[in-house]
Amino acid sequence: MIGRTLSGIGGIIVLIASLVSITTREPLIDHLIKILLITGDAVIGLGIIGLIGSLTTLYGVYKNNWKYMVSGGILGLFAPCILSILSIIGGVLEIKGQKVSK
Repeated sequence: MIGRTLSGIGGIIVLIASLVSITTREPLIDHLIKILLITGDAVIGLGIIGLIGSLTTLYGVYKNNWKYMVSGGILGLFAPCILSILSIIGGVLEIKGQKVSK
């Protein structure tokens, strides 16, 4: 249960970061603490990849499938948003929970 919650939070954060990257052509971190890491068309491409990762994570949370949670978290790292690690951690916790219950 905690794994699904962590993955859901990570998926929502990456979804927000991806949409900000696509619409403003600047990463979310630039808007929060004014550190400019990367700008331009590359950010749009990374934002689209992060958007796909966040939707994959949220689908994994909905279907309770740890494989989608982990793969969506890995794709979400391209957003650029480091908090997609929450999705990976949540997926790993779901692996542990499913092995114990069987």
